[in-house]
Amino acid sequence: MKSLFCSFVLLLGLLTCTSITNAQRVNINPTTVTFNAAAGESSSQTITVSNISNEKQVFQLSLGDWLRDSLGNHQYLKAGALSRSCANWIKLDNSFIEIEPRVSKDIRITLNAPTDSLQLKEMKWAMLFVQNVKEQENSNKKKGKVNAVINEIFRFGIHLYQVPPGVNRFEAKAIDLRPDKTIKGTYNFLIRNTGNVMLQCRARLELTNMETGEEIKLDVVEFPVFPDAKRMIALSLPGTLKKGRYSALAMLEYHEDMPLEAIETTIEVK
Repeated sequence: MKSLFCSFVLLLGLLTCTSITNAQRVNINPTTVTFNAAAGESSSQTITVSNISNEKQVFQLSLGDWLRDSLGNHQYLKAGALSRSCANWIKLDNSFIEIEPRVSKDIRITLNAPTDSLQLKEMKWAMLFVQNVKEQENSNKKKGKVNAVINEIFRFGIHLYQVPPGVNRFEAKAIDLRPDKTIKGTYNFLIRNTGNVMLQCRARLELTNMETGEEIKLDVVEFPVFPDAKRMIALSLPGTLKKGRYSALAMLEYHEDMPLEAIETTIEVK
């Protein structure tokens, strides 16, 4: 009877943080690359991929588009799909790299900004994907045996940002604060980035008991928001909150030199 060789591929998701896992034994640093190229300029940055395993690893490099929805979830699209994409401006020296065991290799990423200054009026972004490629080896087959090989495939995402000179308007608006329809004790804070660069935001809820005057400051929630994007942040009341009426102040901090944005409402805990 002929031997049967079966290969299974296990895709274990997109990793976008600087980390080393026991499974793939790879480290990529940094995971965020920012360019500041003006019209007609070229700018190069370098990331380092380290193979910490005891085997040679092969990686495929590719570019794509991505965005965050209002809840902060990542959505991935083909390169050039978004109007704010800079994926087509990015050049890589190679689309495949081989790294020997316990060796690191630098990858140069070059952004060639177009000469049309109108395309340099806003921030743009893309993502570089680094995915391992498993070579199937069938040298250990034995007659009459079934060999099953599980290939673990890991894909890392490196955020690529292009922020042209002069694109530096930090601006945001607090839009709404209302109770969540399904989660009791949670209030949804809606904000919008009205500037032209990505914001690193901090939102928090402060409560004041309208009878006793007691003030309660809740934990800060940190999150990024792309320009022209909205973000809904869930702010939860503590389970130990005493019954009564409270003034609830949702505050948004998005830049140290800009004033806070806030929305106030009255809530009643029964």
